Amino acid sequence: MPIAPKKASESQSHITWIVQPEDLNIHGSLFGGRLLSLMDKCAAMAAMRHSRRNCVTVSIDKVDFVAPVKHGFLLDLTARVHFTARTSMELYVSAIAENPLTGDRKSVCDAFFSFVALDGDNTPTAVPPVELETDADRQFNAEAKARYEARKAGNVSSRTRIAGK
Repeated sequence: MPIAPKKASESQSHITWIVQPEDLNIHGSLFGGRLLSLMDKCAAMAAMRHSRRNCVTVSIDKVDFVAPVKHGFLLDLTARVHFTARTSMELYVSAIAENPLTGDRKSVCDAFFSFVALDGDNTPTAVPPVELETDADRQFNAEAKARYEARKAGNVSSRTRIAGK
């Protein structure tokens, strides 16, 4: 029996975080790894909401750090499913930093996260198709579908490669 589609907005997830001293690198800005960890958690929540299953991260693709995040800034993360295959999902996660004293906000990082849904035996299991709602959903979906098809065809250039591999 086919699984009914779910709207992208139904599973969209958010995290708001205040950057504390333990989150900082030696330059006094947020560790990139800490930011990726928070983004992964936000994406995991959206993936679980979409599939109503436990999910695991398969890959993180096209990570762009575009600005540092300072101590005391607020960090707003949003994750949204925009592509599904049989057992996997791709999500777009954005991070916006806000200076709480001025209200100035700017995009600091975005990335694409891929997840697989698991059944009770930790075996990949079917996920609902995603119902695209916005122009951004449709654009991300088309790009994700092309990446997915390229990977299935064995075209590893659809992802960043490690030299010699």
